[in-house]
Amino acid sequence: MMSASSSPRHSIVFHADDFGMNAAVNAGIEAAFREGLLTSTSLLANAPAAEDACRVWPALMADVQTRRLSSLERRHMLSDPLIPFDLGIHLNLTQGRPLTSNDFSPELLDEEGCFPGIGKLFARINHASDAQMKSVEAELRAQIEWMIARGHHPTHLNGHQYIELIPRIAAIVPALLHDYAIPTVRVACERGLFRSVLLQGDVTGWGLGLVKRHFARAFRRRMANTNVAFPDRFFGTSHAGRIDDATMTRFLASARGTRMTEIGVHPAIDPGPDTPAESDPWFDPLAEFRSKELKLLCSSKLAEELRSRQFSLGRLSALATETWATEAT
Repeated sequence: MMSASSSPRHSIVFHADDFGMNAAVNAGIEAAFREGLLTSTSLLANAPAAEDACRVWPALMADVQTRRLSSLERRHMLSDPLIPFDLGIHLNLTQGRPLTSNDFSPELLDEEGCFPGIGKLFARINHASDAQMKSVEAELRAQIEWMIARGHHPTHLNGHQYIELIPRIAAIVPALLHDYAIPTVRVACERGLFRSVLLQGDVTGWGLGLVKRHFARAFRRRMANTNVAFPDRFFGTSHAGRIDDATMTRFLASARGTRMTEIGVHPAIDPGPDTPAESDPWFDPLAEFRSKELKLLCSSKLAEELRSRQFSLGRLSALATETWATEAT
């Protein structure tokens, strides 16, 4: 156990999902690392720009090692350890096509052979046969192995549109974490939704947030029985593309007293005119909002607020190491 004399670190992980979705998202995530305070991202292995994301990563890590980041001064102010950033796997069953192609159960796809979206996935997977669930597990394993084959072992695991919270998928996650030695997982059990969502007038978002929190509590109990680590708190389940200064302040105020808090963000540069149409399987409903979150992550105001609240920047990978070390003493 941690001794009473030791001072626990109060750190923030800014995590960006969707790495590999498209060029605008890739560029925004890279900029948020280089110029802002992003510390973590996760890869969409079946996405159109996933290969490009994998090619970008080594150069970014080299610049971390040689201290060639525009955000270096602000990171130093926030006691960033300047160790490699986190790169996890963003498991996906809701968008694009499966990597396992014809081996994936067609009953869990739409008429075009694409994943059907979160609503239809949730409805169908609850009635899926054992054979269909085996195809789901095979697809999730294929996505992890795709990433590993390109030289990137996941530091953590989470799901696109929070699919890891769906009970039948949640039941698969412990085996994935164990078999691929993934030490950290997202547990999106968010408190404070009344203040950060409902009081802002978003009744629908509040309702969806409560549903996610219901499933996240069960997922947290499941993960507590494994050897994987997860941050004390998570914020952002109902705020994709809508995190502004005031929302971030509410998150940080609610993070007081924690060892580590993860905040989910969705940065990107402005996508330009050649964005996918709504009928495209890779249509991004957050496209017009993402650049605002990139600007927030790169702002000196955010850095100053973190400093004034005595937060440091953290890593999910370090949390896993610290958890192991604490349990071993």
